[in-house]
Amino acid sequence: MKVFRKSFSAAMLAAAALTALAAGVIAADHTGYWRRADDETLSKRPLQRTVVPSSYDVFSLDRERLRSILSRAPQEFSSMNEPMVIELPMPDGTLAKFRVEHSLVVEQGLADKYPELGETYIGQGVDDPTATVRFDTLRGGFHAMVLSPKGTVMIDPYAEGDNENYITYYKKDAPRTSGFHCLVGESDYDSLARPNGFRSEDVIPDFSNEVISGTQLRTYRLALAANWEYCNAVGSNTVAGCLAAQVLIMNRVNGVYERDLSMRMVMVANNNLIVYAGDNTTCPVGTGGTPCTSANDPYSNGTGALNQNTANLNAVIGSANYDIGHVFTTGSGGVASLNVPCGASKGAGTTGLPNPVGDPFAIDYVAHEMGHQWGSNHTFNSTISNCGGGNRSAANAYEPGSGITVMAYAGICGNNDLASNSIDTFHVRSLEVIVAFSQTGNGNTCATTTATGNTPPSVSVVGANNWNIPKQTPFSLTASASDVNGDTITYDWQEYDLGSAATTVPNTDADGIKPIFRAYPPVASPTRFFPSLQYILNNANVPPSTQGSCPAGSCMTGELLPTVTRTMNFQVIARDNRAGGGGINTATATVNVDGNSGPFVVTAPNTGVTYNGGSSQTVTWNVANTTAAPVNAATVNILFSSDGGQTFPTVIASGTANDGTETVTIPNVQTAQARIKVEGSNNIFFDISDTNFTVNATVAQNRTISDFDGDGKSDV
Repeated sequence: MKVFRKSFSAAMLAAAALTALAAGVIAADHTGYWRRADDETLSKRPLQRTVVPSSYDVFSLDRERLRSILSRAPQEFSSMNEPMVIELPMPDGTLAKFRVEHSLVVEQGLADKYPELGETYIGQGVDDPTATVRFDTLRGGFHAMVLSPKGTVMIDPYAEGDNENYITYYKKDAPRTSGFHCLVGESDYDSLARPNGFRSEDVIPDFSNEVISGTQLRTYRLALAANWEYCNAVGSNTVAGCLAAQVLIMNRVNGVYERDLSMRMVMVANNNLIVYAGDNTTCPVGTGGTPCTSANDPYSNGTGALNQNTANLNAVIGSANYDIGHVFTTGSGGVASLNVPCGASKGAGTTGLPNPVGDPFAIDYVAHEMGHQWGSNHTFNSTISNCGGGNRSAANAYEPGSGITVMAYAGICGNNDLASNSIDTFHVRSLEVIVAFSQTGNGNTCATTTATGNTPPSVSVVGANNWNIPKQTPFSLTASASDVNGDTITYDWQEYDLGSAATTVPNTDADGIKPIFRAYPPVASPTRFFPSLQYILNNANVPPSTQGSCPAGSCMTGELLPTVTRTMNFQVIARDNRAGGGGINTATATVNVDGNSGPFVVTAPNTGVTYNGGSSQTVTWNVANTTAAPVNAATVNILFSSDGGQTFPTVIASGTANDGTETVTIPNVQTAQARIKVEGSNNIFFDISDTNFTVNATVAQNRTISDFDGDGKSDV
């Protein structure tokens, strides 16, 4: 079935001048609903807080005024009006503008029964065009999730039951409050339903193929059940309250699936029948007519709900009336069968936490378990703590340690944790598998496809797709992308290697094949440095074993320069970040590491020396066999930085012999943060001097009018 929709069009996004004018008119009536609030005053009240980030800002909201304004927002499928512009508070205290449309995550029939469930919206950033937002004005207050390369921002009520005051914070600053265990792993393969014969390990890596998505939005009907315990925990044990909590979660989950996969899951019209709150009087199902309780609802409170869900959904909703099913509980764990939407076991998925609220529940848990249903297995390579017990998938273990993307195990793998929480993006392996299942596998058989009007970006690797570099030497990879719709592109370079399981801290590459570089959120820059620039500048190219704070102590850094002869594969994901149906494309680079050359190292200047601008100085470096095959770096370039190595805009020697020494002229600038970079010409490897040095700018002496003989003295 195919339908057509109005989307955030290229013309709308590109017409900056007209949009700015329109936004000024529209927004003029919309100011003043957000006000700064005082955290110290609020903290003295006897409030039950559900999320207390390590850093946040506080705003008060005139919620009814905002709801009134949003009631005039155009419908997502409308062709009559341009999106409305509203403001949302950011963690730095500023207000950011977004163009927004009304966007349902429930079928209209459910919104007709519970009108408040229809108060969900989607938006595109005005100040930051790469930002997308999904937010709601449900009974629990206002909730928003902003996806941006600047960091994912959450807006949530200050405390339980507080519809006036809100915290705005970065997702990375939110605590992980509960342990979690997911039971999908290779040891479970025999017991997992694979009714469609599709397995993630059967999707063989093919570096000649791109992973492309975004021309179509695939919408699926979601039957989302909830047991009595979940409803009691989140919704005052009422069907309406429980549904509102589910809509909040799915609004956020859809934000990620729409951006990365151009997929959406919409709760079915009769979803109220499978929400077993105390005012649901259909228990026991099929025979009862009494209020539901923990004893008579159709679900156990844990992973056992997996085997109960499909049968219950088929009985109550009807198999023909949903495409994917899931059930929320308060049990500490999740389990899902692989590749089940559109098939006989399409309801095989459950997620539970004792406190099933907030972004960690939405992204780390629900998006994760649903990712299994869509075909993706775990992407972490550790076997420590919860990463053990058969949960590692050898055919998909592309991330070091706990991993950090949606299908990894951030925060629950002991000293192998890369972070406390996942980042809200999929690893390219997950994208590869889910796109294959949803576009050409059985997941395409029940989708409602909608033309987005979006063309995915084109992307390629700058220079070449295959490089030879020395061991233990920094390198960088750069992509080049374009977008015919004029969308702003973000970049996400990820390692794409499989190897033996890893348990040590720091990680090692002794086997010459395992992944050694972690994933990061998408960024605006097309270049990624290996290791991260901070470790090159501050740690002499050797990342620390640990950094930051994780539940079991310090987090594993997850970056290591290769030390042996090996081949490393990397993929870059280019995203156009189109709200409601993002476009993605990928490109691949291969880096061959030569264990017989390197490390390539700048040796001078490498201390805090002081030079005069314009003076001649000698730069030296360790050639370390890089002129020989296979690296074959006959020449190098030498560059100068005045900002501590953040940028190198000045080339002071180009294509000079790679012989370990060169006399250069120091630029005549005043700086105490000078650095030197030596890079292989037409290659990706380099080194940067370890310490800032000082350059004193000199002023040329001009002869005075009376100095006729040029001796610097007056002749008068």
